[in-house]
This record gives sequence, C-alpha cells and structure tokens, in this order.
Amino acid sequence: MIRKAVVILCLLMGVISYEECYGQENDKRRDKSSSNYKTYKSRSVANDAKSLLDEASALRQSNPDQALDKVKEALGVSLAQQDELTEAKCYVLLGEINESILEWKLALENYLQAYDKFEKGNTGSREYRRMLQGLGTANLMLEKYDDALTYLQEAVQISGSRSKISDSYYSERLLDISEVYYRKGQYKEALTTLDDIISDNDKNSSLGLRAENQKAKIYTKTNDLEKSKDLYQNSVNQVRSGNKADIQQSQSMQATKTEIATALRGQNRFEEEIKLRNEAIEYNLESKNMAEVTKDKIEIGKTLEASGDNKAAIREMEEAAAIADTLDNPKEQASAFLALALLYEKNNKNLLALSAYKKYSIAVEKREVQQDLVQSEKSDLIKKQKDIDEFSKSISIGQREDTIERDTFFRQQIIIYGLMGMMLILSTTSFFIYRNAQASKVANQLLALKSLRGQMNPHFIFNALNSVNHFVAQQDERTANRFLSEFSQLMRLVLENSQQDFITLHKEQEILSLYLKLEHYRFRDKFDYEIILDESLNEDLIEIPPMLIQPYLENAVWHGLRYRESKGKLTLQMKQESNDLVVEILDNGIGRKKSTELKTENQRKHNSTGLKNIQERLAILNKVYKANYRVTIEDLPEGTGTRVKIFLPINTKPKAV
Repeated sequence: MIRKAVVILCLLMGVISYEECYGQENDKRRDKSSSNYKTYKSRSVANDAKSLLDEASALRQSNPDQALDKVKEALGVSLAQQDELTEAKCYVLLGEINESILEWKLALENYLQAYDKFEKGNTGSREYRRMLQGLGTANLMLEKYDDALTYLQEAVQISGSRSKISDSYYSERLLDISEVYYRKGQYKEALTTLDDIISDNDKNSSLGLRAENQKAKIYTKTNDLEKSKDLYQNSVNQVRSGNKADIQQSQSMQATKTEIATALRGQNRFEEEIKLRNEAIEYNLESKNMAEVTKDKIEIGKTLEASGDNKAAIREMEEAAAIADTLDNPKEQASAFLALALLYEKNNKNLLALSAYKKYSIAVEKREVQQDLVQSEKSDLIKKQKDIDEFSKSISIGQREDTIERDTFFRQQIIIYGLMGMMLILSTTSFFIYRNAQASKVANQLLALKSLRGQMNPHFIFNALNSVNHFVAQQDERTANRFLSEFSQLMRLVLENSQQDFITLHKEQEILSLYLKLEHYRFRDKFDYEIILDESLNEDLIEIPPMLIQPYLENAVWHGLRYRESKGKLTLQMKQESNDLVVEILDNGIGRKKSTELKTENQRKHNSTGLKNIQERLAILNKVYKANYRVTIEDLPEGTGTRVKIFLPINTKPKAV
C-alpha cells in the first residue's frame, strides 16, 4: 500500500510540473487571445452591446461595412459577458446583412449560429422570430426546401393564435410556406396554405393582394390560366384604383405576370400574352417602373416575331431599346440592345444590327464594371465577416485560457495541500479496502453459487413435465392429475428453498422423498426405493446446501434403473460419520459404462454439464465456507449398479469466511 501511495505522490507532482511547463510554452499563444478577452471584459456594461447592435441595425442598409464594425464590437462584449442572448442577436444581424447582399450560404450559417445560442425561453422575442424567417428564406433560396419548411412551420407555431398577432408576421410566414410548396411542385399544399391568409386579410390589403398573386402563379402551374388571369387582373385593378403597391407587392405582381405570360406563349396564345403585357406596361408607366416596361416590350417583340409580324416586333424592340437607353441600368440596356440586334440581323438590317451590337457591347462593359464594384464590396464584407469569426474565436479562447489559468492555480494549491491528507487517507483506508475486496469476493462467489443452484431448476422442472406428458400420452388422466398435484407441492418446496444458501435436513429430506415418489409414479415397473435415515441425526438442527443430492438421485433413476429389464432398487441412506453427514445413493441399475454407451451425444453432453454444475458448487462451497464438501462415485462389480457418497460437513450454523 505504501508503494501505491509513493506512486500516486509521484504522479501528482508530475501533473504540477507538466502544468507549469505547459503554461510557459503556451504563454505567447495566450497573450493575444487573453488581451482581446480582457479588453472587452473590462468594458462589459449591460447596455453597451445593446446600443452597439442598435447602431449596427440602423447602418445595415446604408453602410453595411460600418454595421459590421459595430456588430464585431457588440459580439466581443457579449462573449466577454458570456451573454448568449446578445451573442445570438449579433448573429441574427449578421444574417440580415448577408441576406441583403444575397449571400445566402453565409446568411444560413449566421442564422444557425443564432439558433444554437437562443434559449427556449426567448422564442417570443423579435430576433428569434426574425431568425426563423431568415432560416426559412435562406434554405428556400438554397433549394433546401424541407429545412425551409421546418423553420417556417416553427415560426408559425410560435406565433400563437392569429387573433393575438398585432403585425402580419403569421400571414407573411404562411405566404413563405406556400412559396416553398410552390417550388417543390406541391401545388395543392401551396393553395391550401393560402386559405388562412386570404380569410384573415382584406383581399385589397397588401398581404391579401400578394396572396392572390401567389394563387395566380399556382393556377398557372396547374394549367388553369383563366383563374390566373382573373386573379392577376384583380390585383392590377386594385393597385391602379389608388392602392399604391409596396415593393413586395410589386415584385409579386411582376412574378405572376411573367408566369402567366410564359404559359400563354407556351400555348401559342400570342394575342392574350401581348394584351397581358400591354396592360402591365400601362400600370408600370403609371408607377414609373421603366425597367419592367423595357422587359415587357422586349418580350412582346419576341412574341410578335414568333407570330410572324416582324415589322411590329422591330417597332416594340426599338421602343424597348429607346427606353432602356434612358435608364442608368446597364443590365436592362444590354438585354434590350442584344434583342434588337438579333432581330435586325434576322431581318437583314445589318447596319442597324451593327449599331445595336455596339451599344450592347458598351452596356456589357458598364455592367461588368458595375458588377466588379459590387463584387468588390461584397468581397470586402465577406472578408470582414471572416475576421469577425476569427475575432470571436479569439475572445472565446481568451476566456477559456483565463478560466484555465485560474483553475490551474487553484488546482495546484488543492493538490499541494491535499497530498498529506491523501497519504493519511490512503493509509487509513488500506485495511478497509482489503476487507471490502474480500467481502466482495465472497459475495461474488455466493452469487455464482446461487446462479448454479438456479440452473438446476429449469432442468428439474423440464424432466417433471416430461413425466406429466408421459401420463397424458398414456391417457392416464387420474395418475396425471395426482402427479400434477404432488408436483405443484414439490415445486413450491423447491422454489422456496432453492433461494436459501442452507436449509434444514428435514426440509431436504421432505423434498427428496416427494421427488422419489413422483419418479416412482412414472417408473413404478422399473424400480422400488427406500429411504434410511439415522435416528441419531437432528433433522431440524443440521443444515445442508439445497438441491445438492437430488441430481444424483435423478442420474440413478434416469441413467441407471430405467434401462433395466427387471425391476431394480434405489436406496437413499443418511448417516453421520465423524463430523460429516454421509449421504449414500445406491442403485442396481445398468452402471455408468453401459449407460454411456446407450446415450446420444446430446445426452452425454447434458449429463456432463449437470455433473460439472455440481462440482462447481462444491468447489465454491469449500472455498467460501472453508469446508470439505466432496463426492465419491463407485461403480459396482460387473456393471451391477452405482454407489454415490456425498460427504457434507455437519455445521448447525455455517458462515462465510
């Protein structure tokens, strides 16, 4: 035990030395992270992060670069404060910024980071609801439709009763869910989802009109163009009657118009398509949406060309190009001039085509410059966000290192001052550990002994039930009933006593008498039996292990006597010799050698398993109780039977040592 204590002492000293060395090696790596963490920890004021987030939110659209700087500051403060709610709000704002520049993958990552940080108790907050909306939209744009549905349905669920929602959040999310189903091609579900929106909102409201436009899109996909046209026309009429369309409603109307027009062209319903687009042009001229006017005129030109009216097609294309030329929109200019150039070329107006191609080339160059500028701004924003990720990791590392530093110092003190106590405890408990180990060993052996006893019961019951089956097969109902009655009595005794480590000799003799009686029922023409009990034995005082004698009686009957051609005899005698109770089982059966020859391979295996069980029980009994339980088996001359002697030490109160 002293050796163990010395080993433990050496190990503990090694731990202290390692921690000191490890700390020195990592001091340089810690410095930067620890500095960042301590800087933000020193300015950890509750309102600091909130005010920074408010400023960032205000700058999100106008100056996303500065907004990211504010988010970085707020994130540093929230991490230093271990304020996961504010940290989650920072990630929501990052997601909104990425959403505004159409970086859907980054937006999804930010919203998922927020989702991990929000606690379930904050599900009613505005930021949590905005996060779910962002998760739905980002997954939708990335074509992860099942994930989009999961988050949008959660958003609807937490909104509660529609009558209690003061804003349009509930209906907006239903509209998003309808769009997900629409893109998945599940048009029935998309329509069903819209019913709640239209029933809860005035059809003339912005949400109501957007829902009508969504329905029109869906009907287009189900080839119900008349319904689509009616719904779209109703939206246009409502807006033109004085209800000014907001951006979302306008986008919804344009998308619906495009769907319907494309479907009409696909069915060669050119006049209807042209009429639809001309009505859209009237509305867009009124709302001064000249980019949409340009698009519609280009499409009308293509439709006229497809219908064979090239002259009218050129006129529409020229008008589209003229309008596009007035716009500061290189994308629309390039589209208009390319369409016009191709049409000129097809109609052999090569000079005009060349002029249009030149204007197209100029527009493309402007577009590329514009895209490069936008891409550069996006790249700067993305780089800054990566810096924010590294920064947040740095803060987290600094926080962790600070905790480790404090914990290491405290742990070293505990180890140093605890060594003496541990040595004392180790010395004091050594004796008790040894005793407990010995007690545990004995308990395990007793458990094994109980398990071995338990293994005897299934085999014993199986053989008894075979006897019942034998009587039933012989249609000896009366004997079977009598056998079952006494068998149940025997089972009760066996099951009660087999759980005990020791039972009185009287109980064991009662079990054995009843067992032999039952076996004699079946094999009454094969053997008679006699039980001889020394009168000097105190049956109520002597205790022996249960179910130790019965297997040898069973072997005598089943493997010796029942194979005799004439009736044999079984004698069970119990007497005292010195300090042992000697149980002698004598049969004049066919003997072990001949019995082995008659057995099948399975029977030999089963018999050896039963005897092995007894030997294991005897070995455990001898080990636990420091006794000398033993069995001798003697083959009588010329195969005339077998004598088994079981030596059981007489002990009125056996105890495990």
